[in-house]
Amino acid sequence: MPTEERAKVDLSNVRSYYSHSSTIISGKSIRFRIGSSLKTICH
Repeated sequence: MPTEERAKVDLSNVRSYYSHSSTIISGKSIRFRIGSSLKTICH
C-alpha cells in the first residue's frame, strides 16, 4: 500500500471518528438540555 493511500485512509478514519464523537457529544448535550428544561417546568 503506497504512503499516499494510507494517508487518505487515515484522514477518512479521523474524519469519521471525529464526526462520530461530535454526534455523541451533541446528543448528550441535547439530552441534558431537555432534562434541565423538564426540571424547571416541573418545579
